[in-house]
Amino acid sequence: MTDFPRAQGKRWPSWVRPRLAFHGAPVGILMLDRMPGPGLRPYIPGDAGNASTWSVPVRYKTVPGLNNTAIFGADGEEKTSAVIAAAKELVREGARVITAGCGYFIRYQEAVRAAVDVPVFLSSLVLTPFLEQVLPQGKALGVVVASKAALSQDMLKAAGVRPEISDRVIVFGLDDAPVFAGFFLEPYGDLDVEAVQADVVNAILTLQKDRPDIGMLLLECGGLGPYAAAVQEATDLPVFDYTSMVEFFVGGLTRKPFTGLL
Repeated sequence: MTDFPRAQGKRWPSWVRPRLAFHGAPVGILMLDRMPGPGLRPYIPGDAGNASTWSVPVRYKTVPGLNNTAIFGADGEEKTSAVIAAAKELVREGARVITAGCGYFIRYQEAVRAAVDVPVFLSSLVLTPFLEQVLPQGKALGVVVASKAALSQDMLKAAGVRPEISDRVIVFGLDDAPVFAGFFLEPYGDLDVEAVQADVVNAILTLQKDRPDIGMLLLECGGLGPYAAAVQEATDLPVFDYTSMVEFFVGGLTRKPFTGLL
């Protein structure tokens, strides 16, 4: 909550930019270009692409030409300049933090962070070192990603994942989860929310059975938020995702005075 000046002569905060089209949307979100093809696949509540997911208003910016195929591909670095341009535009429009709708934007984390003057957290993967650090000894962090095949060591490094913690970070891909992959990796048809949820939950239960030492889960994909509650109920584990990360920073932007009893 901003205590804005109401009297002449009081200074506005330095981050208040003049002559904006509108104010009050502090979170800037970089989005993939939608893939062509038949079918209706909306961003549902809980998805990073649904504005009602967030506790504050947000600003979206699509990166032209950067779709699923491009961000997963070996040539994704060619879109770095377009990602930087979109991030800079969000900052000019008033964004006070920059995030993204897809966890594989992590490949642009360092480039964007060097180009803008606001905090940048392009993937929930940046939570990995923190979550690993707080786990009890003998427990591992399960990191559930859309495509393990597309996740490189450079991306993990950009997220701050150090080699010495790799034995406590279990990366699990949904590449072979047929319903999820059909809607999110090679999109086709209308989104079937119940079918995707069942597919994701079953895949993670298989992971939990194979790795009973997992004590916490982190969901990488910005589209997995709608299914986080079902995953938590099925696994009985703490579950973190994009919303955990973004709302943490939103809390830092909207602090309110404490009230209570003495």
